[in-house]
Amino acid sequence: MTPGRYLIAVVSGLRLLVGVLAGGAVIGSLVVPGGTAAPASGALSPAAPTRLSLPTLQVTAPVVPIPLAADQSLDPPRDYHQVGWWDASAMPGASQGQTVITGHTLHTGGASMNELGRLAPGDLVDVATESGTMRYAVRQTKVLSRARLAERSLALFGQDRGRGRLVLITCTDWNGSFYESNVVVLAKPLGSPA
Repeated sequence: MTPGRYLIAVVSGLRLLVGVLAGGAVIGSLVVPGGTAAPASGALSPAAPTRLSLPTLQVTAPVVPIPLAADQSLDPPRDYHQVGWWDASAMPGASQGQTVITGHTLHTGGASMNELGRLAPGDLVDVATESGTMRYAVRQTKVLSRARLAERSLALFGQDRGRGRLVLITCTDWNGSFYESNVVVLAKPLGSPA
């Protein structure tokens, strides 16, 4: 990675964090240790994601690209059945960076990421692209306060790290007025499923 691209990736990661915090899409305080995953079954050419599948939760959602907003926030798609791929993050199949996908949680239920916090180490996540499907295995599910998310933003969203991992994020801990925390799921790339 060139020095200029590295700087843009670091700045973009920090902006994403600020945006997520401003938009209220932050997680809570449960840490689940990483598990073992199956070996990669095939490489995949990097391509933009089109569909997210969480088989354990029986959730499939269309993925749409989302940029940082003018206020530097990362807002999930308005349609709460869709999820958004941060278009400045890595594409599934990339060996560098992190693929960041976010979606809404509704305190009344029914949104694509309402049950995200139930994912456990070893659960599979599939992300379809025009090049094929990239399979991931969940390593950790965390609930982070807004302050903790801000502290960890570079590690969670920075594009100079991650080795192609998947980062899923949504809100949690509805207090009657706003979400106090975020659920963050970190998943290791396994490759294209057989």
